[in-house]
Amino acid sequence: MNLLTLENISMRYHTPSGVVDALKNITFSIYKGDFISLIGPSGCGKSTILNLISGLIYPSSGKILYKDKPLVGNREMLGYMFQKDHLFEWLTVWDNVILGLKIKKKLTIENKEKIEKMLSLYGLSKFKKSYPSQLSGGMRQRVSLIRTLALDPEILLLDEPFSALDYQTRLKVCDEIFHIIKNENKTAIMVTHDISEAISTSSKIVMLSKRPSSVKEIINLEFSSSELSPLQRREEHEFRDYFNRVWKELDHNDE
Repeated sequence: MNLLTLENISMRYHTPSGVVDALKNITFSIYKGDFISLIGPSGCGKSTILNLISGLIYPSSGKILYKDKPLVGNREMLGYMFQKDHLFEWLTVWDNVILGLKIKKKLTIENKEKIEKMLSLYGLSKFKKSYPSQLSGGMRQRVSLIRTLALDPEILLLDEPFSALDYQTRLKVCDEIFHIIKNENKTAIMVTHDISEAISTSSKIVMLSKRPSSVKEIINLEFSSSELSPLQRREEHEFRDYFNRVWKELDHNDE
């Protein structure tokens, strides 16, 4: 069974100068355990697709299905991780992580123990009384992800989660976040402009055309081992082949 399906999704905006078609008949499916990257030219609507899935906006036409049923109303199965970590600077790491649970009145002993375990497992236990300003960029992203995972979403929506980091930190944090997502058995949909990032993390790449955006190609990524980390994937010969393939497709988008 498909976990999530976008079926002929179109999106148009009304502006003072007329109607703008952003998305046109977007169709693809996500299965449990997938790590999907959405990639395409700037302004093609990648983040719009995440916003449609999350229910922040609604499509002009088409359907979004969750386990073969229309996705409407409650979307607690989704967790959204934005480009910026959006940690509250006046709260400690612990208070940031439990905030969602407090708001939803789910701060049980069991959930507190689960958070303690995640903080320990991902190297943040000794920083739980620290404030965000005392953390590195990579640590802040880990805290942000754990805060999202605290609500136990089934699907993570990642909107360029590493783009605010410098290159070296970005590579390291990408490895760490990938490890956490896989270790927690989550399904992920990530928007990125970075071809290397998409190839090194994903099980599948959904390539979008320029606006009005449609699905140009879906690439299933296969490497010599399913246990390779993003950094290790970058050393594989398949990585170069996939990079050239995606690059050529994106380059043709500009024609």
